[in-house]
Amino acid sequence: MIARIFVFLTFVFFACGCSAEKKYYPAGDPNHIASSSDIDAVFESFSDAVSEKNVELFINLANPKGIHLVRKFTSGTLGGRGPELSERIDPKEINAKLQFPIKDQIPYSIRIQFQELPVKSFKAISRQVLAADVETSNFDRWAPYLKESLMGTTESASRAPIILSSANSKYYVYAEAQIIDDILVGGFAVFAMTDGKLQLVALIELL
Repeated sequence: MIARIFVFLTFVFFACGCSAEKKYYPAGDPNHIASSSDIDAVFESFSDAVSEKNVELFINLANPKGIHLVRKFTSGTLGGRGPELSERIDPKEINAKLQFPIKDQIPYSIRIQFQELPVKSFKAISRQVLAADVETSNFDRWAPYLKESLMGTTESASRAPIILSSANSKYYVYAEAQIIDDILVGGFAVFAMTDGKLQLVALIELL
C-alpha cells in the first residue's frame, strides 16, 4: 500500500514539474511546431517578466546566444537623440531595472517600451500576419514590413497590444505600436523557434 502511494505521489510530482516547465520552455524537439497554447504561455511569461521586472525569468525566455537590439528614430532625430542602435547583446547583461546598458547611449529600457504589460489574456489579443519580407531581412530593416503588417488595424491607431506572426510560423511578435501621420512608432518583442524552444531573439524600438 505504501509503495502504491509513493508511486502515485512520484507521478503527480513529475506531472506538475513538466507542466511548470512547459510555461517557459514549450518544447525541446528541434522539429517542434509551436501550438497556440505554447505561444500564449511564452507571451504570458514575457508579460510577467516585464511587468514584475523578473530578470531571471526574462533571461530564461531569451536566446542564450544573444538578443538583437534595434532602436531607430523613424520620426527623425528631433535635434539630437543620439545614434541609432543595432547590435546583438548577451541577455545576461540586463540589469535589475530591466534595462540593457548601451555604451555612449541611454539604456535600452524594456519596461518603458512595453507599458501595456501585464496583459490579462493573450487569447483575447488580435492577431495579424507579418509581411513576408521579414523572413529574409535583418531585424534592423523590419520597420517598413512591421508598418505594412499593421496598416488598417484598429491597434495601429490606439497602440493596443497585438500579436504578429509570419506565414510559416518562423516568427511571433508581441507589439505595442501605432501609426501617427504615416510614421510607425512603438515596441516589438520578436520570438522565434530556436533549438526546439520559442525564444526571444530581438527587441525593436521605433521612436
